[in-house]
Amino acid sequence: MPAKRRTAAGDAAGGDSSSSRASTSRDTGGDIPMSPQTDDPAYKLKRKKNNEAVQRTREKTKKTAEERKMRIEKLKEENTQLKAKIQQEKTHINTLRELIIKGEKDENQNRIIQEILGRPESDDDDD
Repeated sequence: MPAKRRTAAGDAAGGDSSSSRASTSRDTGGDIPMSPQTDDPAYKLKRKKNNEAVQRTREKTKKTAEERKMRIEKLKEENTQLKAKIQQEKTHINTLRELIIKGEKDENQNRIIQEILGRPESDDDDD
């Protein structure tokens, strides 16, 4: 078994490291050991800074999750719109295919073809 290391508190107390261990809270009646660092101002400052850093991290994580959720909703909405546009284009393709297969030309067919093919291209950029 390795030798026990002496701590600064143990050296100051006079040697034996077992006697320099943190005292228990016998005065208050509890069995929980008291840390010698709890009264140390530097320790308290470190804890305070750490708690603040943890809080900032949690807030950042929450904000990121909210932004991600909003982006997902926006993408779902855009996806729905694109699916509707795809369906509309498929309908136009089927209409044109039927007109071509019939092979008959009349004024109504020409109007339908021009209506489908003659649409302005700016409809593609809805952003």
